[in-house]
Amino acid sequence: MISDRLMQLAIVGLVAGLTASIFGVGGGIVMVPLLIGLLGYDTKSAAATSLAAIIFTAVVGTVSHGVLDNVNWTLGILIGLPAMLGVWVGVQIKDRISSRALTTAFALLMLLVALRMALGSTGRDLDLAMGVEVALVIALGIVAGTMAGVFGVGGGIIFVPTFAIVLGMEQLEAEATSLLAIIPVAIFGSWQNHARRLVRWHDAIAIGLISAVTAVLGALVAESAPERALQVGFAVLLTATAVQMIHRVRS
Repeated sequence: MISDRLMQLAIVGLVAGLTASIFGVGGGIVMVPLLIGLLGYDTKSAAATSLAAIIFTAVVGTVSHGVLDNVNWTLGILIGLPAMLGVWVGVQIKDRISSRALTTAFALLMLLVALRMALGSTGRDLDLAMGVEVALVIALGIVAGTMAGVFGVGGGIIFVPTFAIVLGMEQLEAEATSLLAIIPVAIFGSWQNHARRLVRWHDAIAIGLISAVTAVLGALVAESAPERALQVGFAVLLTATAVQMIHRVRS
């Protein structure tokens, strides 16, 4: 007989895997509230355990989208690796300043980005020299990682709008490539959280393995969904993330 706890972990994993693979995010936006509400986690442990589970979710989602030829492998690696440095920088900044006002400002910025994505026409073609484009991507990775470290949000929430709005990628490719970029960030962030004894690894592994089921399904859903539906859906996800951040700050 399946225990109640395993059933709760399964719910978290299945929902997270579907959300991650459809929208190109780690799934923390749904995992953290579920871990707190269903399993009684405190906020820090929920965020840390969620990030560890995202390693598995992002890998399966990336492979699934890769099979469907949706991933820009070069871009994902170029932006994901320097983002690890950004996460470290962001954590150092967060430890030294009060982030209440900054988090509120960032949440409001996310609402504006969500509005733009909901209105459509986010992408534009860039005509840059190869060296300039590589430098831009590396810089964007560091900035995205820093913002993730400061504000405690998953990289996908930042990567997808960056790919779609700044680099002019199609929404599906942006979301699929975001999952690849998330992998090194999630590994590095989990290592840091492990050193702080915040990760509950048994739960993280269980959630991550279970999420693999719906991560594959999510890739198939995203592949068949219209571009407009993906843009609006991601805008809704951004809005939910912004509201959740503001709620955390105020509470």
